[in-house]
Amino acid sequence: MFESLLPSAFIRAAFAAMTALGAVAFLIPWLAKEAQRRQYGDRDDKSDSDTLNALHKGKRRTPIVGGIAMLGGLVASSLLWASWSQPAVWLLLAVAVGLAALGLWDDVAKTFGSKRTAGLSPRAKLRGQLAIGLGLGGALLMLSAWGWGEGAWSAESLTRLRVPGTSTLLPLGTVGFLLFTTILLTGSSNAVNLTDGLDGLAGGCSLVAYGVYFILSSLAAQPILAARLGLVAAPGAAEAAVVLGAQFGALTGFLVFNRHPAKVFMGDTGSLPLGGVLAASAVLCKQELLLAIVGGVFVAEALSVMLQVASFKLTGRRVFRCAPLHHHFEFKGWPETLVVTRFHAAALLLGGLGLWASLGGVA
Repeated sequence: MFESLLPSAFIRAAFAAMTALGAVAFLIPWLAKEAQRRQYGDRDDKSDSDTLNALHKGKRRTPIVGGIAMLGGLVASSLLWASWSQPAVWLLLAVAVGLAALGLWDDVAKTFGSKRTAGLSPRAKLRGQLAIGLGLGGALLMLSAWGWGEGAWSAESLTRLRVPGTSTLLPLGTVGFLLFTTILLTGSSNAVNLTDGLDGLAGGCSLVAYGVYFILSSLAAQPILAARLGLVAAPGAAEAAVVLGAQFGALTGFLVFNRHPAKVFMGDTGSLPLGGVLAASAVLCKQELLLAIVGGVFVAEALSVMLQVASFKLTGRRVFRCAPLHHHFEFKGWPETLVVTRFHAAALLLGGLGLWASLGGVA
């Protein structure tokens, strides 16, 4: 009965975006006030770089509550506007809540000045990310085995990767699919986390990526149109689009408070779920490899850290003045707003390129 009363997914996605935006706009001022009231002095989260500490000295009293607000807006809006009978909704929300819980430890310690807990160690956080990625892949395989309503995934179609802009399909097999999904989710959540270092940077780049995957999910929900455009029709894509709409709205509301000079930060509670849900949505609409293009800024940020660490350990020299990449440009004297603007421009170009490639532009 409830299903028959729901309007089209596109309309619900629009309402989900507005609901999430409103929720975040309400939650952030309240959470920020509570954080500032309870905080004891500056946060103990200094970098090893004296130059970086000097550049960001004024940020150490900024409350890290944006992630909590975005999660609240995402969950509440998704449950209000998405169909509860679609597994895609629960998979995306489970990924968001699970990764947010991993990041919350550190954010609580930093925001509220707790001396009793240092949060999760990097290894424990990585194990948690791997477990969530493995759980996502396993859940999708079980759902394909059980049948996922009309047009359910078969194990064969689920475990194949489509090369963007071509009709080429890469078979992974069950084990390969599990490994790939685990690595994709872990890598994406860490890459967004590494990008979250300047006011509005990670949020703005994520907004572009979520917009692209919202469009692709909406198209994948219509089998005839998807076939004409060379896309894969995906079960549950319509409801996934509603959740992505909610995330888009939550991000928009957050960026109102995170633009320079930022009044709040998202913290790990925000950045880890942003990357993880983005990866999960790529898997659900069968556009996994496209994420390397659409999320090219995140890829560049992660690679800069990997290159910096490898070079220093092997040669004792640094490739960049500071990593991640956005700090390298800060060290070169670029103003923070210039770095963010140019990275946003790059994200927009890559998002457009990704859409063009996904619709057969390079076939």
